[in-house]
Amino acid sequence: MKRTFRLKSRLDFQAVYTKGRSVANRAAVLYVLPQKPPGITRVGFAAGKKLGNAVVRNRIKRRIKEAVRLLWARVKPGYLVIVIARQSSREMAFGQLQTLLGDLFERAGLVR
Repeated sequence: MKRTFRLKSRLDFQAVYTKGRSVANRAAVLYVLPQKPPGITRVGFAAGKKLGNAVVRNRIKRRIKEAVRLLWARVKPGYLVIVIARQSSREMAFGQLQTLLGDLFERAGLVR
């Protein structure tokens, strides 16, 4: 099993937001920025305050991280990715969340 690499710095997040492209569905928004030269793919997670208090936001992020971890073996190298949770992901069953995130990664061209 591959290890997921985290995107943590504020500058990296800002670069992906400003220069990257986005795809969205009802579960999440995915921002993608190709790296030059291609290296490992790094992923960051976000959940806005509209989703609830810290406990709720962290639970949503943990569920999204697990869904991405299960998808990680199929993800292409060389991208910076940010996954932002949406309101409907709060009540969503994990299987449905995993399917919708997989669909986002495919639409963004990140899956082999």
